[in-house]
Amino acid sequence: MSATVAKNSAMAMRGSFCMGFWSILKEDTRIFSGKQPGGIAKFFYFPDIRVVFIYRLSVLLYASPFTRPLSYFLTNLNDFMHGVWIGPRVQAGIGLSLGHPRGIVINPSVKIGRYVTMINQVTLGGPDVTIGDFVEIGVGAKVISTKNRPVVVGEHSIIGAGAVVTRSVPPYSVVAGVPARVLSTKDLDTWLEDHEYYRSVIQDKR
Repeated sequence: MSATVAKNSAMAMRGSFCMGFWSILKEDTRIFSGKQPGGIAKFFYFPDIRVVFIYRLSVLLYASPFTRPLSYFLTNLNDFMHGVWIGPRVQAGIGLSLGHPRGIVINPSVKIGRYVTMINQVTLGGPDVTIGDFVEIGVGAKVISTKNRPVVVGEHSIIGAGAVVTRSVPPYSVVAGVPARVLSTKDLDTWLEDHEYYRSVIQDKR
């Protein structure tokens, strides 16, 4: 009896995980549609959503040791097709957006919050990087931690193109430079003026 219960429990967990996968992918797709104009053709033209879909599928397959080799294959497929290295151990929240993503490299230990945006040539490296919710990371920016210096980028922050971030960033900050420093801050209402596609999500959060 206990074996049957364990089997049913495992099946239920897998079913729940699959439902979560489709819910996450649906929101990823909504954000992509909000940022990219056009009809159905954009799903074939822009690599953004393909990269995210392949990554999400690799995470799903990584959960089982039997499908884990396929998970690693998908990681390498993303690298081969799009020049993006984001493995199945990377934890990324719902609404992930990777714009023109070629050259993005993400360390397996990185934790990425909800509704994060990254543009091409971004590197998230080192053993302890955490990216907060609704963060935007510009072209060529680097966020680098060390074993003794974790880096946390606060929610709603914007990291400018080419910035090199080696220390934690407060929420709602705009940072740029090498090394990066805080140039200004924004309140939530000002931030939302430039991010209409997140307004419904923020209102639900409030």
